[in-house]
Amino acid sequence: MAGNIKTKIFEMFLKLSLQQKFIALYIFIIMIPVVAFTLIYTRQVDESAIKDITTKNEYLLEVEKVHIENNIESMRRTAQMVVSDNEFIDFVKSRDETNVDELLNFKMNAFSNVSRLQVNNPTIENIHLYTNNPFVNEMWPILFSEERIADKPWKQEAIDRNGMEMWWYEQQDYDILGRYPYRANAKISVLRELDYPKDEHLGIIEISMLQKNFFPKMFSTVDAGDSAMMVIDQNSNYIVNPENRFLKENEIRIDTLTSHFEKEKKKESFSFYYEDQGLPILAGAVYIEAIDSYMLSLVSLETIFADTENTRNLVLGGIVFLVLILSFLTYKMISYLLKEMYRLMSTMKKAEAGDFGVKVEVDEYSEIGQLAYHFRSMLAKINRLIAEAVHKNAVTKEAELKALKTQIDSHFLFNTLENIKMMAEIKGDYETSDAVTSLGSMMRYNLKWKNDFVLLQEELTHIKHYIDIMNLRLENRLTLKVDVPDKLLASEVLKMSLQPIVENSVKHGLIPLLAEKQGVIKLSAERTDSGILIEIEDNGTGMNDREKDGLSEKITAGQHTETLHGSGIGLVNVNERLLLHYGTDYGLQIESEEGAFTKVSFLVPDLQTKGDLQHVQSVNSG
Repeated sequence: MAGNIKTKIFEMFLKLSLQQKFIALYIFIIMIPVVAFTLIYTRQVDESAIKDITTKNEYLLEVEKVHIENNIESMRRTAQMVVSDNEFIDFVKSRDETNVDELLNFKMNAFSNVSRLQVNNPTIENIHLYTNNPFVNEMWPILFSEERIADKPWKQEAIDRNGMEMWWYEQQDYDILGRYPYRANAKISVLRELDYPKDEHLGIIEISMLQKNFFPKMFSTVDAGDSAMMVIDQNSNYIVNPENRFLKENEIRIDTLTSHFEKEKKKESFSFYYEDQGLPILAGAVYIEAIDSYMLSLVSLETIFADTENTRNLVLGGIVFLVLILSFLTYKMISYLLKEMYRLMSTMKKAEAGDFGVKVEVDEYSEIGQLAYHFRSMLAKINRLIAEAVHKNAVTKEAELKALKTQIDSHFLFNTLENIKMMAEIKGDYETSDAVTSLGSMMRYNLKWKNDFVLLQEELTHIKHYIDIMNLRLENRLTLKVDVPDKLLASEVLKMSLQPIVENSVKHGLIPLLAEKQGVIKLSAERTDSGILIEIEDNGTGMNDREKDGLSEKITAGQHTETLHGSGIGLVNVNERLLLHYGTDYGLQIESEEGAFTKVSFLVPDLQTKGDLQHVQSVNSG
């Protein structure tokens, strides 16, 4: 397919005038390198810009990771200080009724110390201790009964961790007393179980921080409009700033992001590129081990790509405009330079039309002038020859004509075909070259008629050449399958006994169906008691019983009348030759089924010589 396109383009180029060829080459030589350079350069600009954004994105993620790790450490330290306050913990684990003095002492000392932890660290939103000790009264805003978190999904998991910390994201924070929504802010909490004595559940401590404080960059009030940050927790839940303009305006789809994120995910910093509804996005990610979550930063590349595309279009537009102007100027210059050549071409056309007395203007200083001079000399010589030819008598002209005819023999024809083959190979048209080779072989085979009998192998080779030539016209829709044992290749058969049968199969049996399926011709030979049975079968249109019987009768009777399966002239000739050379016991047999196949078979005497067999074996081995 690609070869045919190249050939057609080359043929179109050859049909152009010399002036048009110069312009086409001029545009091709200039445009191709410049366009290639522009495309490569703009791609490098894109890659450089993406690399810079990736580096910047990774730096911002690392900075944000440091802030998050500081917040994690702050929350852990707060939780540890609460757990390490012995007076506070002793009060919570006490199983005795407390009197007023003990309660006031706890309120003024241990409880106040824990309260100051929150006051001293304003980023800490809540310090809650949920206890199952029925002897401990609730003290807002720190000490609460564990019954208040009975419906929390994280309660049992926090207990199962046996004192190990657990991080939990809460997208809507409510007042612990259940009276009203508490600031309607999302928060993140670290949870730990308290057990005293060992392995005896005492309660759960919760240290929480608002997500806008925990993830400062993600909830930043400075919204660039082309970027966003988000967090993916250990359960593959996405935590985002719902007010982020980039996410809202572009309707970023989480499922699309998830599919790409899961493919690239690893426990370290990484970046990847993907598209969401045609929007190019660069995503950077960093793993935060402490909370088993990923921080993602999404940056739109639309502006960068648009700027690069505008630059590329501007440059290419300028190049096209400049090339068009230069091509026009070049066209005018070439027109002036080739004016003499076009004048000579006009003179040659007149001479071609028979006007050998046309006047040829000569400019001896240019190459075109020298060509015109030689052309004028040639016209003068032609005129002299014509004048001489007129004075010759009819006998001389007839003798010369006969002499000329004798030169047009088979050698001239084969040499001409060989030259055509070489020209096709030089142009890279190997299909035409192979077809000319096959045609030459067929013509040699036809012209070389020294004997009525040939080797079966020679007849098969002739068939293959015929199929090759037909495939050139039928676009390789024919397949020849030969099933002949090597020991039968040296058998003698009538020359041109197989080709007419194969030709009849192609023209009348296969060509009507080649648009629907591949045509197959199977040629086989086998030795029988009666001789060598040769069969030629096709998968073509076939014939019904009436058509088959009618054709068989006409072949037997030697009639050349037209039938639905062709005139049958080729089959009649083959049948008559078989009967003539081998006798009445030999002849064509036809089998057919409509829409399926047609098979023509015949017997030949089993005749072969040892010398012919050795010749065939040497050819095959060679």
